[in-house]
Amino acid sequence: MAKIVLKVGSNLLVKEDAIDKTYVMKLVSLVDELMGSGHQVAIVSSGAAASGRALLAFKGHSKSLLSKQALCAIGQPKLMEIYQQAFSFYNRQVAQILLTRDDFNNRQRFLNLRNTLIGLSELGIVPIVNENDTISVDEIKFGDNDVLSAMFSICWGADYLFLMTSVDGVIGEDGTVIENYPIDIQNVKIAELGKTSFGSGGIFSKIAAAKIAVESGVDSYVINGRNLECVKKILRRAKCGTRFVTSKQRRLSKRESWVKYISKPKGTVYINEGARTALLNRKSLLPVGVVDVEGKFEKGDVVLLAHGEEILGRGITNYSADEIQRIKGLRTSEIPEEIYTYDEVVHADNVILEIKTL
Repeated sequence: MAKIVLKVGSNLLVKEDAIDKTYVMKLVSLVDELMGSGHQVAIVSSGAAASGRALLAFKGHSKSLLSKQALCAIGQPKLMEIYQQAFSFYNRQVAQILLTRDDFNNRQRFLNLRNTLIGLSELGIVPIVNENDTISVDEIKFGDNDVLSAMFSICWGADYLFLMTSVDGVIGEDGTVIENYPIDIQNVKIAELGKTSFGSGGIFSKIAAAKIAVESGVDSYVINGRNLECVKKILRRAKCGTRFVTSKQRRLSKRESWVKYISKPKGTVYINEGARTALLNRKSLLPVGVVDVEGKFEKGDVVLLAHGEEILGRGITNYSADEIQRIKGLRTSEIPEEIYTYDEVVHADNVILEIKTL
């Protein structure tokens, strides 16, 4: 049986500035049917701000961050109440999970979240996930729930991610649905449909999220959220919506996905030509290959690995910035005993190569 993430946005949930309870009941009915068939399901749901607007009879869409945060704080409990009432009809319980980017950036919190999700799954409880808009600022904000749903899918170890929108999939320039979207090909020509009046994302946001999920081993689709039968068709191996595909044979592990897509680099380690060659040959970064350090970071943080103006990729460091300053250029045998923990500054297993220019 599969782990399934359903991402539903405000464009589907909101009707006339309030949550569309009829749609919620249809969505919950689908979830109940899937769980009754043995699947595990989580919902990544927008709609907190719309719930807040409805409660306050608030008209219009405020551009003030403070107003948006206040509306979300007011509306999130109401949104959960609507979900709980709908699921109680099927004798199912829900759990609220509010997340910020920082919850994924920090490796320990990422693992703690995964353990919480395991516990919820064992209890048969449906996670309802949303961004914690009440405390989110630019530094820790996802920007939209599409990216959040991809990161959540990776953390949960999901098999499927369904990004639900108001059209039948990714629409090509010829006006037809692209059945298989190749994530390895740049500039696939699609129709620009723009954003909805309520949603913060758009089709390009969904494509970006799907690419993250697919490379991490999550089968990802953009489907019409008004046609919920599409989910069941795909689970039966029938075609529906747009499936994202890759030519790469090897998928990233959870740790590699976290390093490449989820973590936020805390600094930069500059390396010499010999270390550059070693990394490209899938070898570890040793102290002798380090020439300089930029930023403040601790052991276990993710750092950029750079050679001059060239970024080679990312890695999880075994030493803090201050410790690397002390041991840069040294042989492993010369590392002071009081700070020695590993031979490598960054082990090859914790390096993700992705070459680009600073």
